[in-house]
Amino acid sequence: MRSLLLFILRLILLIILMIFNGCDIVTVEIVSPPLPVHQKDEKPDTPVPLGCIRGYFGDYYKTFTDNIENVQPVDSFSNIYFYGSCNNALKQINLRRRNSDFVLAIYIMGYSLDTLPASLPVTSEYGKFSEIQYYKSQDWNSTSPGHYSLDNFYGNSVFITDISDDIVTGTFGGILKSPAGESVRVTEGEFKLKLFRKYLPCAQGNGK
Repeated sequence: MRSLLLFILRLILLIILMIFNGCDIVTVEIVSPPLPVHQKDEKPDTPVPLGCIRGYFGDYYKTFTDNIENVQPVDSFSNIYFYGSCNNALKQINLRRRNSDFVLAIYIMGYSLDTLPASLPVTSEYGKFSEIQYYKSQDWNSTSPGHYSLDNFYGNSVFITDISDDIVTGTFGGILKSPAGESVRVTEGEFKLKLFRKYLPCAQGNGK
């Protein structure tokens, strides 16, 4: 009888130990692998081709070769020089291209195409400036959170280095900012586009 009781007690203790062991909390630590770091794109070792705007946007090297609109090049606003002959004469150079995702637009205001290229450093003058815009098609509005831009006096962020037969070659760069407070650093930017001249008489508004 006594041996039976001892056996039962041992069995009860064994069951209790098994219950406690079964209730142990097992902590499994999951370590997430580090996110891949984008390596800086390699820059092409060839001169910028005609009809192209390209450069580093952060560590990504992007090329823009498509016109903004689907029209004949002579009517295109993508690469054009506006001029006229009215008071407060308009002089505006448009250098615009896009790729499958983004639009890149460079505007040079206040300079006659026939007075360029200038020499560095360029004297800052009121009404003579450049602007860089970088955005997805749906963010064309300058107030859109995804619309990046930079404007300052010509010669600081945009500079034409050569003009031959109205083919303009030059460089651009700087820190572009959006209304949302985001920024993108543009470096080693370069362009080469054939410009079309568009005369605007006074009857159509401003001009030179």
